[in-house]
Amino acid sequence: MSYTDEFRVFARRHGVSDDSITRIMWMMQPSVHLRILDPSEVGPDDLVVGHTGGLPELPEDVPWDGDVYVAGLDLAAIPEQPLDLGLPREGQLLFFTNRGYDDEEPAPVVHVPAGTVTAVRPAPSGAYSEDPSDTWTTDVLERRVLVCRTTGTSWDVLDWLWDPDDDFAEAEGRMPDLEGADVEDEARPLLAAFTEYAERVGTVPFVHRTCGLRGVELNPQYYRADYATDFLKKGEEAVVVCRDEPERFDELYAEALRNAVSEQEGGPWLNLLEFGEDAVFHTGDGEVGWLINRDDLLAGRFDDVVQSYHC
Repeated sequence: MSYTDEFRVFARRHGVSDDSITRIMWMMQPSVHLRILDPSEVGPDDLVVGHTGGLPELPEDVPWDGDVYVAGLDLAAIPEQPLDLGLPREGQLLFFTNRGYDDEEPAPVVHVPAGTVTAVRPAPSGAYSEDPSDTWTTDVLERRVLVCRTTGTSWDVLDWLWDPDDDFAEAEGRMPDLEGADVEDEARPLLAAFTEYAERVGTVPFVHRTCGLRGVELNPQYYRADYATDFLKKGEEAVVVCRDEPERFDELYAEALRNAVSEQEGGPWLNLLEFGEDAVFHTGDGEVGWLINRDDLLAGRFDDVVQSYHC
């Protein structure tokens, strides 16, 4: 059973209609909203799921060739979501970025399975030339703590269809008024589905456009910016098909994504992790992130993750 099948079973059990389930899965991405704190700022109720900076713990056979180590996530500590994140549930996920922060360049991500023998690795160093004084050492970022929200379902919407304008500190997200002027006409069926889910399941999913694990990019440059109308149209076509053949959702969704990113080599790409540039590097006001091919995410492969950098 795929993660979409599991979500449909879960939502149906709570009385959510198939039409609403299809719209939600078509336009929402599961997400974990992260905060970066200094160790002294972590409170007793904070859920710690990893860290940024410092030195990585790597298996002996995994090289570290000079890319900057950015973050490590404890996958077992991350709360499960009804709409599955698609990530392994155990071990560590370590994120590196190339030293030039070049967009669409390879950015190593290492999955370290639980129980693997690891050791803290010193920062790589070397010489630029034969002159022994002409040396380099990989930057080591300040080690800080990653915490996430501990309650409720969390989603990001797969387009700029509405601005939830939520505060991270709130226990529950706020939904726009269905009659509100700030909601685009194309978004109303999705918002109605979202409202039905909240009423039937009994919880308002937290929707907040911020940096974090999975979710969507803050500055989308793929189908969410260029293909929004057609993608929504295909979603409504899928709603009709899935009334009688819900098992076809994955097929229709994958095809729509491929068509939406036909010019993007290796796509369709999904957001894997994103941080504010200033939060981790203390420079600039953009975002640095990691994108993963959808098939690779579903298969648990992290060999071909690419950099996403916006300023």
